[in-house]
Amino acid sequence: MDAMPMSATVVARQRIYAWLIDGLIVVGLSVVVVGVDWLVIAGYVLLRDGLFEGQSLGKRLIGLKVVVDADQRQCTFQDSALRNLLWVIPIAQIVMGLTGLHFLVHDSGGRHWGDRLAKTHVVAAT
Repeated sequence: MDAMPMSATVVARQRIYAWLIDGLIVVGLSVVVVGVDWLVIAGYVLLRDGLFEGQSLGKRLIGLKVVVDADQRQCTFQDSALRNLLWVIPIAQIVMGLTGLHFLVHDSGGRHWGDRLAKTHVVAAT
């Protein structure tokens, strides 16, 4: 599967939708499944982009995937853990939330902190 280029604004909008879906999944896990430990939720957040050939459930529904910059290969669980690491650190979550939208729109590659850390980016799934 080759990655299809998309404008930064379109990717940003679709990434926000995918993030909201993934957020609802996390809330659902914590509400519906009684006794879900925070480790299960943190595990989903860390590894979600390694599912389904580089797609979290939200990205899969929206039609996006995460690829590694160097060779455009799909995001692995290891890549996913690195790119999402900052989302499971409480103070970093706030910084990611406040600066993430800015980077999604103003970074030429539409990359947030996690993408830069893991050397990944989000593209349209084909």
